Amino acid sequence: MAIVIFAVVFALTILLQQWLHRHIQGFALALTGNPGCALRLLFYLLLPGILLHEASHYVVARVLLVRTNGMQIGIGRAKKKQVSLGSVNIQRADPLRESLIGIAPFAVGIAAIWLIAAMGFDLWPDRGVSLALMLQRVQEYSHDWTTWLDLYLIFAVSTAMIPSESDREPWGPVITFLGVGTAILFLLGWTPRVSPDIVLLARNLLDALTFALGIAVIVNGAVAVALWVLEQTVARLSGKRAEYRVRRR
Repeated sequence: MAIVIFAVVFALTILLQQWLHRHIQGFALALTGNPGCALRLLFYLLLPGILLHEASHYVVARVLLVRTNGMQIGIGRAKKKQVSLGSVNIQRADPLRESLIGIAPFAVGIAAIWLIAAMGFDLWPDRGVSLALMLQRVQEYSHDWTTWLDLYLIFAVSTAMIPSESDREPWGPVITFLGVGTAILFLLGWTPRVSPDIVLLARNLLDALTFALGIAVIVNGAVAVALWVLEQTVARLSGKRAEYRVRRR
């Protein structure tokens, strides 16, 4: 059941990220009529998350002894006519190290959300945590401006931490190798024996991931609702509305 809950929350995190990226630009476009302004608004809103995303790539690459040509923060063109908000030029390496570099922003983003929840809302793991308690703390601390800063940082980090398409490119060979290797071991009669300590550790890790992503879903869901209301208001007052088209591959 815990795996199912995690999968649902993870899927919602990705869907909300994609929805917010489109509609933040759509709202600014309807408001100003300037595509460049719309893209800049998205960039500045997500800047803390973009910085953390690219810094994660850079630091992990250096730790794994993979050469880099520096880190770039800013709006630029990426391949396949996509727009980049930041990038790290990394020298080619083996798929395992490239996969670890690619997943680094997600791992660091989860850690950052946990740190914000702990320091900003006094939700430390050894004292017991839950999403209900998180909502209670937000209500209790709503008079403090730093509460809204913490929520903004959660929004910025969580909407920029999902690995991009280029980050996921090296995952295929690694997943294939692990899958084939595991299948061969099973065919040879290997039966895994997992100690209770490892099972408990895996469950705690899964719960930690679900909690952090749950916070992201709640915060980003609230932002999405507010943004949708603003979009509808602008559309009614000005008659301008952005059209969203699903890109077909």
